Amino acid sequence: MQGNKLWESHRLILPEMREVAAHTCRECRFLVRIRGRGESRPGCVAAISRYGTLQNRVPPEIHALDILKLAGRSGLAEVLARGRPEDRACGLFMERC
Repeated sequence: MQGNKLWESHRLILPEMREVAAHTCRECRFLVRIRGRGESRPGCVAAISRYGTLQNRVPPEIHALDILKLAGRSGLAEVLARGRPEDRACGLFMERC
């Protein structure tokens, strides 16, 4: 089935989802460094309305206290849980400028 655009790695991929499936989170503009007191971790801020709707520019690094103010403790946990650079991009993927 080589040459078939819908067949890729034993999975059926719709044409509009092909771009999302071909990219990883590392290439997404919503993947940022979350800086805490002692360490920095990657996190996906697409779930935070301010950044997900592009109301504000998505910075390359955000302090953890800012996330706590915007989304609370559970929001920070969700942002950090979704921050895996090697994962396949989700439906909210937007390429970095």
